[in-house]
Amino acid sequence: MENRICDLPDDLLLQIMLFVPTKDAVATTILSKRWRFISAMLPTLEYKDSGSRTIGWFIEKSLQLHKAPKLERLAIELGPHSHVDVDVEKCLENAVNRGVDYLDLNLLWNAEPTSFPKSLYTCDTLVDLVLSNKIIVDVPSPVSLPSLLSLSLINVVYKDEDSLAELLSASLCSKISDGAWPMDEAVEEGDDDDDDLIGLLVIDTPALDDISLFTICEDCCLIDTMPCLDVAYISHVIYPDDKFLKSLSFVKHLHLCLTNSMVGSSNDIKFSRLIEFYFLTKTVDWLEPLMFFLQNSPKLKFLTIHTEHESPSPPWNQPSSIPGCLSFHLEIFVWNNYEGRDDEKQLLSYILANSECLKRAEINPIATCNLEERQKEIQSMPRISTSSRLLFPTQMNQWFNGYCYRH
Repeated sequence: MENRICDLPDDLLLQIMLFVPTKDAVATTILSKRWRFISAMLPTLEYKDSGSRTIGWFIEKSLQLHKAPKLERLAIELGPHSHVDVDVEKCLENAVNRGVDYLDLNLLWNAEPTSFPKSLYTCDTLVDLVLSNKIIVDVPSPVSLPSLLSLSLINVVYKDEDSLAELLSASLCSKISDGAWPMDEAVEEGDDDDDDLIGLLVIDTPALDDISLFTICEDCCLIDTMPCLDVAYISHVIYPDDKFLKSLSFVKHLHLCLTNSMVGSSNDIKFSRLIEFYFLTKTVDWLEPLMFFLQNSPKLKFLTIHTEHESPSPPWNQPSSIPGCLSFHLEIFVWNNYEGRDDEKQLLSYILANSECLKRAEINPIATCNLEERQKEIQSMPRISTSSRLLFPTQMNQWFNGYCYRH
């Protein structure tokens, strides 16, 4: 077996090594000079540590030995028990000098938040940047990231309120993910006044096609519209302004956690391109806003409702006209955590009775309900689409297994 592997050409061995963890790939250098050459030519380096005493030395040494003309991807994850002797700044300088395309830094260690070299913010080859946790985003001037298309900032700290704006304005980002916003520098450590932590975020990115916002407690305003937007994942944006939903009106695939602040502005916004809608609700009167979404989304094909147990029970008011998406487009309908309350029964019955193009409805009752009773109750509801399939948890498992077998 060893001879057969050694008989393979270098290019093929290099491709095989891409499927091996970086620490194991580097370990092959002890085998022979040929293996040292191959491991040094890997275009991708990934380091994940949870407490090794030599991780700093290992990363620095393997980067020194790296001889590939281009480093396509560098990923470093340092866990809570990692030693703090890793010179992250030096690693990034090395990666930038080698024309890195994809950079993923996740610092969970016990060291203080780390700033990065200025060269990172003028890297003309960087396409995808992911920064997570104990990282200070300190964007210098000038900044230029002409190739950057995807940006993810998760639980990072911004040095000042201009850092995020500078970062966005210097790139061509079509995808943004963010889970933390600038904090008021005037807030002193230990200050528990939540009002002082609320800031203002303005995003003006008309070319954006993918955005994710989650756990945002600050005032949030997306100005104008984003006509190129394909995907939006909006989770726990607590204080959006009245323009927030309107800025998403061109989205095609929307995952939305509805908050009380959104309810008032949901009735008159047209989602002319929306074809897939995942609607999550927790503590909001959600029935009326949902019906407004359906009325204003004429091309909707896929609808998922996910209700949490603490969702209030609003009264059901049947709309005066059937939403166009139910009459002409809706094909797949999913309801997660269905409880079977009167308002839910009326809504479910309405959707089944008016969705003329429906192909499949999947109902997932809450775990505490009587599944057999709920199943009989739902099966007795009239369906206008006689060819539609009504699936429950056991049937869905059978259907999925059969689908995987056939494909």
